[in-house]
Formats: sequence, structure tokens, C-alpha cells
Amino acid sequence: KVDFKKKFNADVQIYAPYVYDATMVMVDAMVKAGSADPKVYLPVLAKTAGYKGVTGTIAFDEKGDIKNGALTLFTYKGDKREQIAVVR
Repeated sequence: KVDFKKKFNADVQIYAPYVYDATMVMVDAMVKAGSADPKVYLPVLAKTAGYKGVTGTIAFDEKGDIKNGALTLFTYKGDKREQIAVVR
């Protein structure tokens, strides 16, 4: 495993893993469809299920929303960060 900070001399940006997964899911759909034409690969993308991304397993529901998506809420008390809840 490569240390990102050492390799690129920069911290991982907060949304970078999600952008990476979004790009790779699209690429996977294009490869499976054999085309970069949205008319051809978007139906394949919509059927994504069980894709193993860096942020977790990716699948979409019938509306195109991510299944089991999570939002973690934090608060700060003094200088300490505390998790409030995980909303799914």
C-alpha cells in the first residue's frame, strides 16, 4: 500500500475517494457496455450492483440513488471531534 502523502506530497482531499469511485464505476460500465456513448453505457451503469470501491460496495436502486449510502454527522466539544450519528 502506497502512502498517498509520501507519494504526492499532499493530503488526501475529503471527497477524493468518492470521486475516484464514481469515475471507476462509470469506467466499469463503459467497459461492460463496450462503449463510451452515454446512450449505451448509462443503462449498464444503472444496473451496477456489488461494485467493490474504495469507499465500500456500490449499488444503485431503481431511482438511481446509491443503496445504503451513509452520512456521518460530527460535532466538536472543545478541541475534540465526536460522532453524533450515522444516517442511512
